[in-house]
Amino acid sequence: PDQFRDLDAFSNQGLEYSTPSNTAVKMLDALINQCIYSYSDEQLGGWEGTTRKMFQADPDFAMGKIFILGLECFGVNPEKTAGQRRKLIDFSKKSKNLTNLEIMHLKAATLLSTEDIYGAMVAFENILAQYPLDAYALHIAYFLAL
Repeated sequence: PDQFRDLDAFSNQGLEYSTPSNTAVKMLDALINQCIYSYSDEQLGGWEGTTRKMFQADPDFAMGKIFILGLECFGVNPEKTAGQRRKLIDFSKKSKNLTNLEIMHLKAATLLSTEDIYGAMVAFENILAQYPLDAYALHIAYFLAL
């Protein structure tokens, strides 16, 4: 886990998160890496182990919830993901004290969850316009544009 970015490393790239937990942010970075490079980090227990460690470090980690729920709703039969979509909508209604970056990601994830692919692509492009070093937004915007 030492090779993954902590709060200071993200902040130095202009990426701010509302969590105080370095471990949660490092696990998010590990998940982003596993997503982008299509691998399972067995040292961290793969996708499930990394996710578990992220939420053990901060059960209320907003960006972690946005990331996980958004991906769970993307590209899957809407009937099978109704629960995740509802969780994402509920989270968006009750979330407070989010950073601008998290708000923008929440909007993009919500658009993905409603299968508004073009709207989601534009939302991720808007993230990149403000946060050009956001690797997750870059990856998803590129993927959606294909």
